[in-house]
Amino acid sequence: KRLEEEEGISPSRIIVGGFSQGGAVALLTAYHRRTQGKVPFAGCVCLSGWLTLKDDLSVTDEVAKSTPLFWGHGQYDDKVLFEQQKHGVDMLKSHGVDVTDRSYPMGHESDYAELEAMAEFCEKLLFPSE
Repeated sequence: KRLEEEEGISPSRIIVGGFSQGGAVALLTAYHRRTQGKVPFAGCVCLSGWLTLKDDLSVTDEVAKSTPLFWGHGQYDDKVLFEQQKHGVDMLKSHGVDVTDRSYPMGHESDYAELEAMAEFCEKLLFPSE
């Protein structure tokens, strides 16, 4: 809200994202109880995170249509198990969210291929005509 008021940057120009617990917070921020009438974010990025409060998930149609998700996860993640990605992706897709999910042969970390895919996702959202 402050960015919009002080800097003139609408949430529709912001991609929220994070790694691990930060990814869980990004998912909560972008999708969980973002009420009708609030401007949806441009997108969301979750790297090796998990969907919290799944039983209380409520995604409005407006948010589902306007806030696509990139979710990358390590197949050998021993901190946030790889199965968390599929479960979260399936739940968000069932709410109409456009999800790009990618897995990588790594643990609880990030690598160049994942970051490159994430950057391409963000670039397409923020600069669609270029």
